[in-house]
Amino acid sequence: PVAVLVGFTACGTPEPAPPATAPPATAAPSTHGWPGADIRPARNALLIVLDTTRDDAVRAAATPTLDDLAQQGARVDRAWAGGTWTVPSVVSLLTGRFVRHHGWDHPSARMGKYPLLPDVPRVSEVLRAAGLTTHGLYANPYLSEPLGFDRGFDDWRRSSDLQMVKSLRTLVDGTWTSDTRHFAYVHVLGPHSPLRPTTEARARWQLEDRWFEGKHGFMVGEAKRNRKDGVRPAYKAAYHAAVEDTDTLVGELLTALGDHREDTLVIVTSDHGELLGEHGQAGHGWWLWEELAHVPLIVDHPHIPGASETLPPILSNVAVPDLLTRGLGLEATWPVTLADAPLLAARRDGREAIAFDGVEKLMWDDRITGRAPIRFDLSTDPREAEPSVPSSTALAPVEAFHARFPEPAAATPVSTQVDPQTTEALKVLGYVEE
Repeated sequence: PVAVLVGFTACGTPEPAPPATAPPATAAPSTHGWPGADIRPARNALLIVLDTTRDDAVRAAATPTLDDLAQQGARVDRAWAGGTWTVPSVVSLLTGRFVRHHGWDHPSARMGKYPLLPDVPRVSEVLRAAGLTTHGLYANPYLSEPLGFDRGFDDWRRSSDLQMVKSLRTLVDGTWTSDTRHFAYVHVLGPHSPLRPTTEARARWQLEDRWFEGKHGFMVGEAKRNRKDGVRPAYKAAYHAAVEDTDTLVGELLTALGDHREDTLVIVTSDHGELLGEHGQAGHGWWLWEELAHVPLIVDHPHIPGASETLPPILSNVAVPDLLTRGLGLEATWPVTLADAPLLAARRDGREAIAFDGVEKLMWDDRITGRAPIRFDLSTDPREAEPSVPSSTALAPVEAFHARFPEPAAATPVSTQVDPQTTEALKVLGYVEE
């Protein structure tokens, strides 16, 4: 089977769909036994991270590649990323730890002044120790910072969305054989600002050329400032158009595997979403709203028929290392696993959100209610418009959660040299504005 997000052919004027209705509070029993004792392990694994991709946009846009992948594999109804900007979320994806637990929880736009990544086991190290060759290809320049992202990877290289397919194909054709095992981490920018959707995607979303006349494309800063008539609806449409182009890119990446596709575990997810005018905001922001936390998570094991492949309907994508080692038939212990479903947790700059059942969301955000927690019922209030005071029963599990996932000692910031090209690329991506 193969993991892909499901899409549809757009007819008329495409409209972004509202957030998907939440799974019921009493979800189906978690399939902790995935992939099953009788399933032959995958030889290789491919983890595709779509930067800045929110789940509801994937469902609203035409994404036939991801749709097919979801039909051949399994799709999680509600997955949260560990954080709501790239670096802490990627650390969670590599370590199987919630952000509060690995401790790398720092604001964006501080290039060259970050602490090194936490010294905890990473999936790249575990897979390499098990005999897999590990490759990393990434388009987000933040992952170029000399903080230790490359640890456990035999090669860790920056590419671009335009060159990513060629980069992966060259890698596969040059090193993958039927007698070797490989893991590839591929991180594409996708619908990250600045947006430059294809002419065809613009036409489907009825976008005027004027929005793309800037030097780099349609910048999220325009939507943040909201000074031009119609700019936020236009940015929202452009974002969905970029999601459709990203779906095409995913299809090309899968094709680049060639014959190895038949023996490769594929996982597609995102590091975080994007605000497109909700809550009066645009961009990543310093928030924990569902538009930022709720991301796609699709898994396709090559030796499980699509109809037989199931995952918990609510699952944190911090469990990706557990999915990888399980799917590859390797023994490994991770802090967050399939057995933790439906627990969700996300963190941003010390602010925290937890949903112990994946539905009743608790949030601690000093900008909203000071230090007091607030509660949202995502089954009836998916847009988080009706906060309430959580009961003592709802808060009861918090102490045990903190005890199980303790915060480490604060890391000492260090000055690391960031080359001018990387700094300029980060400015173009809008991080400096944040």
